[in-house]
Amino acid sequence: MSRIRQLLKSALAAALPKSWLLAHGPHRPSAIAEIALTFDDGPHAEHTPRLLDLLADAGAKGTFFVIGERAEMYPDILRRIADEGHELGNHTWTHSEPSQTTTAKFLDEIDRTRQLIQQLTGRDCRLTRPPKGSLTFGKAMGLWQQRQSVALWNVDPKDFAMHDDSEMSEWVDQYAPQTGDIVLLHEDYPHTVTALREMIRDLKRRGLSFTTVNTFTGRP
Repeated sequence: MSRIRQLLKSALAAALPKSWLLAHGPHRPSAIAEIALTFDDGPHAEHTPRLLDLLADAGAKGTFFVIGERAEMYPDILRRIADEGHELGNHTWTHSEPSQTTTAKFLDEIDRTRQLIQQLTGRDCRLTRPPKGSLTFGKAMGLWQQRQSVALWNVDPKDFAMHDDSEMSEWVDQYAPQTGDIVLLHEDYPHTVTALREMIRDLKRRGLSFTTVNTFTGRP
């Protein structure tokens, strides 16, 4: 998502109920400072279990926006995400290019992924992140009619563009976390594992804790 689009969507998110559109969590007193770590494009056969191991060791929870066809390929990993208390979000069935995906197809993919998550975990997933954070008015209205919360982000290290762990480490060193941050990471890049390990260590040292995106929406 470009910087201009990010700013526009942040402004829109500020004007709408957080249960409809969320780009940043609420600013809270430092005594309960929290950020939400989110992971897109999984499950991944190799990297997702490593991420889950790190979160378990730290006693931290994350939000995993899964692609339906990948969840179908790795149902045991999807169940592990749910069983270990993490939050599941919907990232469509195929992660198709937004500009080439009709509203009808987009909503069908959301529904198909939601049904699979329900079937495999017993959870009704009402949290959606559209591919690339891209939404038209029709797609947004369709999601809200299905009582879906649209979850974007306000912190993007662009791990998908990094070439090695050192770039990820440099980003973590420069990151100045603020309570309510929603951090975008990707499960299918090895640098994310490095980032998570260093972020957990650094953020705990600064006194921040980790929460899931749904706690920011105000929904039960």
